Amino acid sequence: MAGRMSRIGHMVMGAAMLAATSATAQDSLVREKWWPSEFGADDQIGAANRLTAAKVLEAAALIRTGTVVDLGRVVEEDMPLFALTPFKRQYRLVIPGAPSYGPMGENALVWNEDHVSGEITQNGTQFDSLAHMGTLYKDSDGSSEVRYYNGHKQSEIGDGHGFKKLGVEHAPPIFTRGVLVDIAAAIAPRVLDVGDAIEIADIEKALALQGMKAADIKPGDALFIHTGWGRYWKTDNAKFNSGIPGLSPAAGDWIVKKKVVLVGTDNWGVEAIPDKGGRLFAPNHQKFLVENGIYIMENMNFSGLIAKKAHSFAFAFGAVPFKGATGSPARPMAIF
Repeated sequence: MAGRMSRIGHMVMGAAMLAATSATAQDSLVREKWWPSEFGADDQIGAANRLTAAKVLEAAALIRTGTVVDLGRVVEEDMPLFALTPFKRQYRLVIPGAPSYGPMGENALVWNEDHVSGEITQNGTQFDSLAHMGTLYKDSDGSSEVRYYNGHKQSEIGDGHGFKKLGVEHAPPIFTRGVLVDIAAAIAPRVLDVGDAIEIADIEKALALQGMKAADIKPGDALFIHTGWGRYWKTDNAKFNSGIPGLSPAAGDWIVKKKVVLVGTDNWGVEAIPDKGGRLFAPNHQKFLVENGIYIMENMNFSGLIAKKAHSFAFAFGAVPFKGATGSPARPMAIF
């Protein structure tokens, strides 16, 4: 989520924080500072520090058949474009001239180039950098300022032309073990709807049906949650955009304790939106990105994995290193 929605998210989370400092640990309201990071006060890559050589070798050992499954969506003008508020994202591709240049030389060569406009780092299948979300934090002296992962202040790192720290160029290429949790299969024939929360028990049930257990999710893994919401991609864009099912705040806490490097979903968030309690906005974005440096990937396509009943695999992805950007287009893949 980006643009105006991010600004609204900051205001909502900040207002809730200031109004409810006595809240319990599971409602995701900030009560005390989350920095310095366990990886050091100067760290800018968060959970990516868990991408060790051992994790690479562990993931490589899962490749047995050489099968590659694309986990991304085609980026096109009629895809769902985030529009929960009056703000609506845009995407347009134009090939000027068509062909753009030529013919050149005796061989009469022509070529084409693209002009792309819109929120290209936050449309389609996309990856959130640690600059994507912040929280309005009230300091002990009564002052308030938006802060990001590792406590970085908006006034120090952010402006209208990219972030001086935490931009997506700092996120390293990811090659690690991936785990898919098929929530949609576990709750069938029930289908998740807007605002439905996925609880810890739902995750544990899904893992059990896959022949796995909670302990099988290991530090440095990339964890993927199949909600079934992808059924509405380009079949009912209005439904896809209207809200989402997702992880409850308690389930978000549970995942944080697993020390994963990334959480990915088949919709545009990692929590239930709207919050049926009416108090929180995107609390797991806050938990993952801001407080713990865990990356997020959204609008993924899990159909290939579901068809092959693949729940554990090597996962590969590299962000486009737009300097200072809040995210990147994504073409993730599973290999097994």
